[in-house]
Amino acid sequence: VKGRDYNRMTVQTSRGCPINCEFCAASLRITSSFQQKPVELVVEELEAIKDVFETPFIELADDNTFVNKKWGKAFLRAIEPLKLHWFTETDISVADDMELLDLMREAGCRQILIGLESPNPAQLARVDPHDWKARRADHYMEAIDRIQSRGISVNGCFVLGLDAHTDKIFESVRDFIRQSNLLEAQVTVLTPFPGTPLYTRLRREQRLLKERFWDRCTLFDVNYKPKNMSVEELEKGLRWLFRELYCDAEFSRRRRHFMELVKKRKHAA
Repeated sequence: VKGRDYNRMTVQTSRGCPINCEFCAASLRITSSFQQKPVELVVEELEAIKDVFETPFIELADDNTFVNKKWGKAFLRAIEPLKLHWFTETDISVADDMELLDLMREAGCRQILIGLESPNPAQLARVDPHDWKARRADHYMEAIDRIQSRGISVNGCFVLGLDAHTDKIFESVRDFIRQSNLLEAQVTVLTPFPGTPLYTRLRREQRLLKERFWDRCTLFDVNYKPKNMSVEELEKGLRWLFRELYCDAEFSRRRRHFMELVKKRKHAA
């Protein structure tokens, strides 16, 4: 990789995620349990990257970096002297721990991706075996504000086409993103990847449009029969929502709010 212009580099600190969402096709499918590297090994890998790139931007290629808050704090204290900027994926529970959030900011975290999936707790039933996300959804907005006020932007991810979704979900997600002032939002369609519990269930329920459809595992192609809307309604709603969220005016509004939030916290400090 030496000599290339692109400075984004990946390091994996863990595999798996104990939340175990039904649709998840990430590293959870290749490991039987959550596994995490020793802090000192991750630091060695980051130092090796700095030997190649003077100012790398690090992507932690994990499903959920901060499952273990004790490990997370030790890791953040260990990498703070490296003066790196980095991005990772984690869950909304990071907002519960003020010390962890402050350490993330001081250690150079610039963005985290969090799977919110849907703004309504009732719509999140059965997304994961213990309804972990459903029990958290009422506090999404407060958590987003707490994270972003530290200068760490949240990329909130939404999965549309869940069994509880009707054609009202598109406006609901648009309104939630506006009200929460998420800086970034990722919207995809529910996708039953082969090998996931979701695929197994939809196949059993005879809701797959085709049994083999690797060419349509794009996260933007509908390859199953939604429960409470038609395939056409889901596709049309997705296109409408993309236009609503990703226009210049809407992103500029979200960016202005994010910068104001950061400035407010700096002045308060």
